[in-house]
Amino acid sequence: MITKKVGLATALAVVIYIGLTTFSLAADDLCAPVKAMVGKYNTEPKIRVVGADHLGAIYFTDLFVDTKQWWHSGSQPWHVKPRQYAPTNNIENCKHLGNETINGVETEVWTYDRPSYRQTDHIRMWVSVDTRLPVKSAYK
Repeated sequence: MITKKVGLATALAVVIYIGLTTFSLAADDLCAPVKAMVGKYNTEPKIRVVGADHLGAIYFTDLFVDTKQWWHSGSQPWHVKPRQYAPTNNIENCKHLGNETINGVETEVWTYDRPSYRQTDHIRMWVSVDTRLPVKSAYK
């Protein structure tokens, strides 16, 4: 009787572990297109991103040229700094929301989270179907 209980407990532990592992792999697979887009974004020598905060109150433009990054918000002056590369290892909770056309460009709309040591950024990104690069973004 004790052997049967131990065997059952072991079998349940294995099933639970496999279930959790499968969920984790499924979540990673769902973020694969977003991580691929961010990876491509990091390797592009020249890229422009226009975005807004979640209220649409603050608009910004980032221009990346080789190792430099120019940015400004609204009508503020432009700033320049070394290029900031986006990490891919902390992208999670990815959701594909559908497709939209932005200024004649067919895009896929994605949301995902990027936790950091101070906060979690909630990002909505419109990714070009043709280039697989971001066309528009919004952050919370």
